[in-house]
Amino acid sequence: KIDEFRKAVEQHLPADGKRAVFATAWLATDNVFVALMREHFPEVLSGMNLVAIDTLHLFPTTLECAKLVQEKYGKQALWKKPDGVNTLDEFVAKYGDCEEMDSADFDFVSKVEPFQRALAECQKDILITGRRMDQAAQRISLDLWEDGKRTLNPMANFSWQDIVDYVDANGVPVNEGHNFAYRCDTPIEATQRHLPNLPWTKVPLGKPFWQASAQELQGKPAAAVTYVFKSFGDMHTTVPVLPHESERTGRFVRQAKTECGIHTRTTSAGAPHGGNLVDLMVKDAAQAKSLVSACVKTVELNERQACDVFCLVNGAFSPLTGFMDETAYNSVVKDMRLPEKQLFGLPVTLDQKDVTGLNAGDKVLLRYNNEDVAVLEASSIWKPNKVVEAKECYGTSSLEHPSVESLVTEMGDFYVGGRLHGLSSPKFPYTVQTPAEVRATLPEGKDVVAFQNRNPIHKAHFELLKCAQQDVKDSILLVHPTCGPTQPGDIDGVVRIGTYEALKKETAEEFPMFRWAYLPYSMKMAGPREALQHMIIRKNFGATHFIIGRDMAGTKSTITGDDFYGAYDAQETGKKFSSELGVTVTHYENMVYVGPEEGYVQESIAKAKGFKVAKLSGTEFRRRLRAGEEIPEWFAFKSVVDILRKAGDSAFC
Repeated sequence: KIDEFRKAVEQHLPADGKRAVFATAWLATDNVFVALMREHFPEVLSGMNLVAIDTLHLFPTTLECAKLVQEKYGKQALWKKPDGVNTLDEFVAKYGDCEEMDSADFDFVSKVEPFQRALAECQKDILITGRRMDQAAQRISLDLWEDGKRTLNPMANFSWQDIVDYVDANGVPVNEGHNFAYRCDTPIEATQRHLPNLPWTKVPLGKPFWQASAQELQGKPAAAVTYVFKSFGDMHTTVPVLPHESERTGRFVRQAKTECGIHTRTTSAGAPHGGNLVDLMVKDAAQAKSLVSACVKTVELNERQACDVFCLVNGAFSPLTGFMDETAYNSVVKDMRLPEKQLFGLPVTLDQKDVTGLNAGDKVLLRYNNEDVAVLEASSIWKPNKVVEAKECYGTSSLEHPSVESLVTEMGDFYVGGRLHGLSSPKFPYTVQTPAEVRATLPEGKDVVAFQNRNPIHKAHFELLKCAQQDVKDSILLVHPTCGPTQPGDIDGVVRIGTYEALKKETAEEFPMFRWAYLPYSMKMAGPREALQHMIIRKNFGATHFIIGRDMAGTKSTITGDDFYGAYDAQETGKKFSSELGVTVTHYENMVYVGPEEGYVQESIAKAKGFKVAKLSGTEFRRRLRAGEEIPEWFAFKSVVDILRKAGDSAFC
């Protein structure tokens, strides 16, 4: 194991340790890593950064252990605390009591945000963790080196026994909390073991529990149940476990997640959501053939479902690895978060009208336009409560919302979730690019401002794009329209792409910093929650900034014409989660035309200066298109208008 450790460090870490960061929680494995580095790679250890987060909710023995490790190995850690506070009282005053806070909020303010600050300060290139494969089911396939994340897991192949053997043989400091046994007459639920005044006896062992015999642990007469601390996180979410249980068993009790947010939610500008760009495409022909032959059912996808498959297999929906199962679905619907607490705006589900004969564990062949596109390993089949989904995701259960009507009256009654294996990326009647392909066109080191839209780009839009690109210095502007199914009355995706291509050609020479790509995505018109979904998608495509305009992803009542969302609700939601996602929201007012001298200005400037604003509504624009009447040049590009006129009524959904 130590030889493998040495090879991994030699292969992946710089000799001077610069810009390498080890995240330590002062656990036994973390401390063994520091000891190994001091023994075998002292120069690397000296140059690298040891980052520790004091959440202000750690066990006192953890802080004592940290002092011993830093002193013994001559390596001081870079410590960070929650932003703006230094004591527990200050934390409670600013953020609230940990027991009353949403667990995702606590995770972010106490761990993720401080850790992101530390990584920025260290100018992190390589992240090193103390994760091991034997710690939990989620880590069974843990690689020593994760290239997409530039993350090294040098302890991955060590076992718990390897760790404690090294501790004992080399005098590595460990948490003194290991030196106690908790004896009781009957088992105590894990979710209760954090409470005070429990019916157990805390017994000092005088040494770490793994050095004690069974009799020393259980006492005489032997206690019916004995617990020990194998790991130490925050005091309110860490409990003692049975000696034979994994140390992860005692972490994050009373929570659905199994990983610290430092591993699942830490992000940086330009990095994929979750840290790694998901690629579900099967590369081996024999494996693909075997998957297809094992399928018990074939499903023909509609365009909306095919768009989801494209986004899943190519990583646009990273970190998802398939259609959401019932647990993930419920978590996203209720909390806008995956079970591991990463943000996700809307559920991604495969709806079916009939699931007769389909069982969990079955493989399902997914086809689109007479082509095999993916195999789904069905792990979860359920009938959702669509009223709850509508209210939570769309803010209403009214059938006057076009997407709610589709959810209730058109989509299947059952959802099927599970991992996807991509066979062939779904083909659409327009050219598309995957996240990896778009990222390959982006210059390194430049900010990328993404713009999502579902309409032709008229001159007001283009003025906004110019402002955004100029405001973010030396940036790339990624024009990234959605071209899948949308609401009735919108311009058809194929027709719109014709307008984008014409505009791309017309503006290429003057605006070489613009990039254009088209996304097969089915619009949900979910307002604020869909704005968040678009931020996540563009993050996966390489964006560092995202434009959110007025009424993004909004819609109106099909009966009254009233808006379902406030004009700036989407902007506010985007700004709220901007820091957590590592995507800066750039938001602008409407650009309005005030005459040939001033051209386009922001609406507030026009109002303040008393300018007369020229107006042309979308309804009037469409009427003029159909009637062949003149459309003013200040409103639209002639090349765009020509394409829309040529398409006629077929241009509209």
